[in-house]
Amino acid sequence: MPHHSRIKPLFSVLFLATLFIFLIPSTQVLAHGGDSEPSPMAGPLAWGFMGFGILVILAVSVVLLTGSRQGDIKSGVQAAYQMKGLGGYLAKMRYFSRNARLYMVHVVGMDVIYGSWAVLFNLYLLAVGYDIEFIGLRILLGSLASGLTALPAGMISDRIGRKLSFVLGDGMGALMSLIAISTSNEPLLLVTAVIGGMFSSLHGVAEPAFMAENSENYERVHLFSVSSGTRTAAAIIGSALAGLVPLLLASVEGVEKISMYRWVAYLGIGGWFASLIPAVMLQQVKEARPVSRLELRRLFDNVRNPRLIMKLTIPEALVGFGAGFALPLMNVFFQSGVGSEEIEIGAVFAAGQAFLVVGSFLAPFIAARLGKVNSVLFTRAASIPFILLMGFSIELGGGFGTVLSIAGFAYIARITLMNMASPVRSAFAMELLDPAERGTQVGLEQALWSGLSGLAGYLGARMMDAGDFTSPFVLMAGLYLVAVIVFWRFFGGQESELASQKIG
Repeated sequence: MPHHSRIKPLFSVLFLATLFIFLIPSTQVLAHGGDSEPSPMAGPLAWGFMGFGILVILAVSVVLLTGSRQGDIKSGVQAAYQMKGLGGYLAKMRYFSRNARLYMVHVVGMDVIYGSWAVLFNLYLLAVGYDIEFIGLRILLGSLASGLTALPAGMISDRIGRKLSFVLGDGMGALMSLIAISTSNEPLLLVTAVIGGMFSSLHGVAEPAFMAENSENYERVHLFSVSSGTRTAAAIIGSALAGLVPLLLASVEGVEKISMYRWVAYLGIGGWFASLIPAVMLQQVKEARPVSRLELRRLFDNVRNPRLIMKLTIPEALVGFGAGFALPLMNVFFQSGVGSEEIEIGAVFAAGQAFLVVGSFLAPFIAARLGKVNSVLFTRAASIPFILLMGFSIELGGGFGTVLSIAGFAYIARITLMNMASPVRSAFAMELLDPAERGTQVGLEQALWSGLSGLAGYLGARMMDAGDFTSPFVLMAGLYLVAVIVFWRFFGGQESELASQKIG
């Protein structure tokens, strides 16, 4: 079967997304807080997408549980490598290592909170009395803390091992989130953002290197894609819950909105703490060793390909800079700019993540057809018009549909197209780099991403606080376009040469 026939379901899914999102609003939702009741479609859609997320996790679990690395592994791996299509995809999944399977259990546990946090936390801050500019300040401080610690975190992760990096990073991240959602104290909210940002770096830089160390070339794109799709399915559940719980409790007398936000977050944070159990069960692929003072003075000694590291990092830094203007504030945009209720925001976010799940699982097929570099270029470039559509949705609303329908559709298309090739790009980068420098490259990338994203987030928050909900998206689209051009100039037409020679 030709590869392109397997890409067709993605476009069918996006078409269905269009229909679903245009059905969400039952009444005209006006920009800037116009009065309207939540759409009666939003609740059923949230339930449906939550069921989809659960179904994806169960399906992946069944495939992994029926797999085995016992017996003649070598011959089994060779047979899986030769298989193509869906059968080859499933065969490669069945030969994922024990570490890879435990890792996927870990990220499912921790990413439910990602989905609910993305919907509710900024709304919680607005509900307790803070303005959008304060949200931007918190984003800035957290991102700067993450950026400043990312590079040393990557080097430390290369030395202490991925297992301890996950346990420390996620344990402290869950604790800081628990404190943040339980308080309205301004200094404490800012301190938790800083400490949480610092420890998030440790998990973030360890993750791609861990997957590269626990997979072979033939299965690497599949592991990155399956883990991305599975964790996104967990985020769907979190996003749907974030919309459904306030809806279900809205009629309960004496239950305040702030309390509802907190209880949804507590559910997700509980899963985050539980995710530490499979993290503790991971086995070190290489022995951790202490960091000497001499090594701390010579942190870059493990770098073998500095030019290649810079080429991989610069486009991602540009993407992070662009994303920062709007993505950390999407729930604010939908509530304050579009005038949506929590259930509608939760449904739209869950929908976007649901279609991203499909895109993530299709990524290996697209990479096989187009190549890794072209997959990244094509999907990222295709997302740019939808970023602009989001930015102008408030002006377009009424002429072509409600504001929510336009913004919701654009959000779904953007998140799917922009992120579906991210596993492919991560696998491509890890294949090119020497194992000893993988954590360093991810740390440098995260440092620039976080710092630039935080600065952009603060600027975007000030724009939105002043009532400008268009400029952040225009700036985001422009920087994404520059990132696509830079990535093409660095790697276009060079994929085979780079993969074989690992040169910058």
